[in-house]
Formats: sequence, C-alpha cells, structure tokens
Amino acid sequence: MKKLDKIYTIPKKIVLAPMAGITDGDFCLKYNDTFGIVCLGAFNLDFDTDLASKKIQNRGRKEFIYELSEIDQKISSEIEKAKKSNSLVSVNIRFNDFFKAKSHIVEISKNADILELNCHCRQPEITDLNLGQNLLKFENESKLINFLENIQKLNLEIPIFLKLRANFLKAEELIKSLDKVRGYFDGIHIDCFNPGKNHADLEYLKKIRENFPEKIIIGNNSVNSVESAKEMLEYADFVSVARCVLSNNIEWINKM
Repeated sequence: MKKLDKIYTIPKKIVLAPMAGITDGDFCLKYNDTFGIVCLGAFNLDFDTDLASKKIQNRGRKEFIYELSEIDQKISSEIEKAKKSNSLVSVNIRFNDFFKAKSHIVEISKNADILELNCHCRQPEITDLNLGQNLLKFENESKLINFLENIQKLNLEIPIFLKLRANFLKAEELIKSLDKVRGYFDGIHIDCFNPGKNHADLEYLKKIRENFPEKIIIGNNSVNSVESAKEMLEYADFVSVARCVLSNNIEWINKM
C-alpha cells in the first residue's frame, strides 16, 4: 500500500465527491480549508470515453471535454489549483483502452494524491462500453482485472481507489467481485445508493466494511448534516458530499 498514512491521518473527514463537468480546480478553490480530500473529474483518458462524454453533453448533461492531445497539461493544471484548497486531491478517471490511457495515468500520478477508477457512472453512453458501473458485472470481470493488473504494473506511488455504486449488484455479488481484485486497490469510494429511499443504504456499507477491513472506505449518498455524516462514519473512514455543496448547505461541515 502506498502513501496511506497521510490519508488515514487527515483530520477532516468530509470529502468533496467528483461531479462530472463540475468538480475542477476552480470549483475546489471555492472551498479552501473545508474538505480533507477533493475529487476531480471524471476525466476521460482515451477516444472512446471522450466520444461518450461528448454524446452525454449533447443531450444536456455536464461533462469535462478536453482535447486528448492537451489532457496531461490540463489535468495537471486542475490538480495544482485544487491543491491550493489545502486538501488532498483525488482524480477520477475513465478509459476503455488501457494502453491509450497509460501515459496519462502516469502523468496524473506525478501530481495527484489518489487515483480513482470510475466503476460508478450509469450514463448509457459509458455503460454501453462496459465501463462505469458495468465494469462490476460478472461478464466484465476480465476487463476490470486487466485494467487493475496493468495499473499495478505501473508501480505508481499513489493509492488506487475504486468509485462504486451500491445496489447495482447485490452486496454479496459486489463483495465477491471485489475480492477477486482485492490486491490491486487500496480504497473504496462507495455511493450507498438506496433505490426508492431518501437515505443511504448503511446496511450495504456495513457489509463492505466487514469484508474489506483493510481498505480505506469513503461513504457517499444523502450526507447533508453532522448527524448523517456521523451515522455513515460508523462504517467508513470518510464521507463524501455533492448535492449539499451545490445547494450551499456546507456550514455543518466545519462542525465535524
């Protein structure tokens, strides 16, 4: 495991979650001394995911669209800005061809504190590539393993996190899938999505915590107060927030 001590010792337990087309360096700079970690992205590192994001944007959703020839310089600039918020910086990435993304991953690792592989996106343009949340499906097991094996071969000096969505798979199925790649990642950033409910699925999170006690866990979903954050922190090392930031409900964060 790599450089994990500085993550475990972060006094601030609230994380700014990645939001497509929103969480860049300038956005993070609005929240100096607020978050323990800020997550940039998701950023696309190859042609397939870049094209998918353009299609998503064309139907009205925000995305980060950058020229791939300039992506290294652009992401480096965003990391540099985000670090001025006095937070550690995680970079959420998407790609379909590891070898086209490889050099970009190496460049990101030189400046970021955490590399986060997106296994969370549910936009059809991404899932049609068997990426995002579809990476966790049984039939895509070899693809996920291939990605993580190749990332490990890069011998990066920063931790590797997986951004996941609860209840896309049953907890037992997700645990089985993650167990097969246990040695390839250091942390889990899990959206505790609870279908039909207005609160996080903490029972699902509890199962992940019990089965991966050695991993750093960031819990996410419906955290908007000291009370809801403390409930999630029973099973997570950190909690991440998104919607409450967009609605400017952040005063409670400084009370944590």
